[in-house]
Amino acid sequence: MRKLIIVVASLLVVVLLILQGFQQTYPLPEPENNRTSTATGEGIEDAMDAIYFDVTILGVKKATLESLQSDFGVETSCLSAAYGRYTDGRFGIADVIMVVPKPGQETAARDLLLTIRNSRTALFTNYDIYGASELAENGVIYTLGDYYVLLMIKDTDHVRELLEQYIPV
Repeated sequence: MRKLIIVVASLLVVVLLILQGFQQTYPLPEPENNRTSTATGEGIEDAMDAIYFDVTILGVKKATLESLQSDFGVETSCLSAAYGRYTDGRFGIADVIMVVPKPGQETAARDLLLTIRNSRTALFTNYDIYGASELAENGVIYTLGDYYVLLMIKDTDHVRELLEQYIPV
């Protein structure tokens, strides 16, 4: 009887360990505070890693000039660079898109981000998954130094703090 109890207890411990999983933890990258350049893309990857550390949505893509043009149908000739990440929309929305306008093209860059936000809003109006429609509708567009930023992600205040922490202005 005693052996049976030990075997059952051992099996229970093994099952609990398997069900718990063996999740690795990854430390967040530390921001570098000694940067002085602006609109160079420095710190953006670190910021994106910190922002998307807890994002569980599948289908996240890197934002580039080419991907914005192909996925959203926007003309990117007014931009000198694009950074960030966005989702393909099948599993919800978690978009952080940053663009650097060419000199004198600031209005066109803002309009480009408005077009992307409106496109996402229209997509999720009839296909709302995980609250994506509300996130797209309430998407925030603002400037951070030389960057124009579009946020369509949960907890935008926290995302803004992380961007300000990692990106020099």
